[in-house]
Amino acid sequence: MSTKDNAQVREASIGADVSLEKEASSIFISWEIKAHAHPTMFMDVGMAVLGAFPFIFCIYGVFFHENENTRHSFINSGAFGMALVFFIWIVIVRQKTFYSYRISEKGGEVDYWLYFPKCAGWIFKGIAVFVLVTVLAIISIMPMMIFALVGVGAITIPAALKLLAWENEIDSGSFEWGRVQLIVADRKRSLVVLQRRYDPDIPFEKNYMYFEVFLPKQRFDEFIRACKHYAPSTVDFEEGDAGY
Repeated sequence: MSTKDNAQVREASIGADVSLEKEASSIFISWEIKAHAHPTMFMDVGMAVLGAFPFIFCIYGVFFHENENTRHSFINSGAFGMALVFFIWIVIVRQKTFYSYRISEKGGEVDYWLYFPKCAGWIFKGIAVFVLVTVLAIISIMPMMIFALVGVGAITIPAALKLLAWENEIDSGSFEWGRVQLIVADRKRSLVVLQRRYDPDIPFEKNYMYFEVFLPKQRFDEFIRACKHYAPSTVDFEEGDAGY
């Protein structure tokens, strides 16, 4: 390679580095946070009411049921019901989402995914392997059970295979400051929602905008100042409940 070619390659490399540095420098704030994607109060109350029924069963079996032969049925049923409700409450209702935000002078980006412990992948794969081995073992030990397992197996095996290949999917979103028309600040949830009002005269993909920004308490006012600085001067600011 000639000296001229080397100089051109070096100039291209330097230009790429400068471009990357310029792009990185435009991101003036970034953070990561775990948050509930939706308010959980109503679901918490609902789960508490649902859990009260097995709790009453359990209390009745322990203190009031006099038949010793059936007392354990009330106690065990109540305990199992409470455990099931608690599991659903923790795993589904209280499921958090992990957000990774990057805010720049042009707008903002976010990557988000459901938050699971690091061992979740191994747990799901272990459950899938256990289910597959159990179904295959039953069929191998008692071949006549294959007909009884046709319906169950048709549901269980594909579900187990899907669980075996489970990966936590990452979604993303973005916004541009110039498209923002309404900013709602919810201090109670530490949430800022950037919206665009509906305009029937423009296409839907350019019309719709609803971008949620979950913030640490210490960054809330900093982000509000950034909104007032970079968003158009015609933007309406509101403080209150951001809803769902």
